[in-house]
Amino acid sequence: MKYIPEEEIISLFNKMNASDLQYILIRNINYELPQKLKMGKDIDLLVNYEDKNSILDFFLNNKFKEIPHPHRNDIYLYGVNKYLFLKNECGIVIDLNFQLAVRSLDAGQWIPLDQEIQKSVWDCKRFVQLKNNFGYWSLDYEDEFVFLISRSIFDKKEFQTGYIDRINELLSLIDQDRVFLKLKKIFFNYTPHLLEQIKNRDYLNIFGNYLKFSDY
Repeated sequence: MKYIPEEEIISLFNKMNASDLQYILIRNINYELPQKLKMGKDIDLLVNYEDKNSILDFFLNNKFKEIPHPHRNDIYLYGVNKYLFLKNECGIVIDLNFQLAVRSLDAGQWIPLDQEIQKSVWDCKRFVQLKNNFGYWSLDYEDEFVFLISRSIFDKKEFQTGYIDRINELLSLIDQDRVFLKLKKIFFNYTPHLLEQIKNRDYLNIFGNYLKFSDY
């Protein structure tokens, strides 16, 4: 298994943190950054579409090149801007996301999460400082919790081990009343059932139960 050199990851994020670049690392499942990022796996960054030109300038000035995105021909609805892929010589791949979005369960179109959540991610972002002089801007615990659940159901159609571990970790760090209100904007009347299943660690049945649920 080949990994991106740790020092390359740390160097890039130090440059990003020292710049005016506004970004959020969307997830760091199993804390794969900075030491365990597999070659070919991308780093998902949330950025503002209005800052697209300056963001591209930053990466181009740091020896990245734009490459075709695997989802470039997908359908993007309700204001979701197409993702962009950037890659440098040592193999770091950056996936620029301009909104928090998930796939619809019908034809797989990309749709944004509720605007209140889009606003919250920027208002409540937090800085994470890990060892080895590695730090990054992250989603707030509650927004991360909401997005990991949404991504598991809509994109992956299952709860994978790394996601389950992180959701369980976040469960003790969140205000469940606030999270309930955010989840309800996505899952409506299924929300209390969803949270109950998560508290009971019943991840295996969530997706199937959600598909069968009809009392919206």
